[in-house]
Amino acid sequence: MNIRIKRADINDVDRIFAIEKETFNDYWSYESLYEDICRTPMSFYLAAVFDDEVVGYIGMWHVLDESHIMNIAVDKRYRNKGIGTLLLSALIDYSGQVGIKRMTLEVREHNDAALRLYEKHGFVKDGIRKEYYRDTNEDAVIMWKEL
Repeated sequence: MNIRIKRADINDVDRIFAIEKETFNDYWSYESLYEDICRTPMSFYLAAVFDDEVVGYIGMWHVLDESHIMNIAVDKRYRNKGIGTLLLSALIDYSGQVGIKRMTLEVREHNDAALRLYEKHGFVKDGIRKEYYRDTNEDAVIMWKEL
């Protein structure tokens, strides 16, 4: 499978929103994704492309020398093929190139696949946000990675 990773742009918003909506119960609105991808200077999104179709994405906010990963998702037809790993690796590489020293994120406490992915890439658990997720009141695990 030949996956290309590129910076997301206005042409990718429709597919990113479709993946967002199919992946998350409490998904971001189209308008929020559009603003983040196209108009917010501190945000940076990557898209995974297969056969000219966006099949996954990852986004972060870059503030000073830290970044906060907002979301990562892969189209359900393409999961378990290493695309999430490619996206996260590419974002970590980019972050190092632009001088980011620390990365953080929140993940659902019971999302074992995501926890394994982040730990594989050097993220460590560093706290809990109680009842962080509105749709289930599930706690979030806060994770950090030093670059």
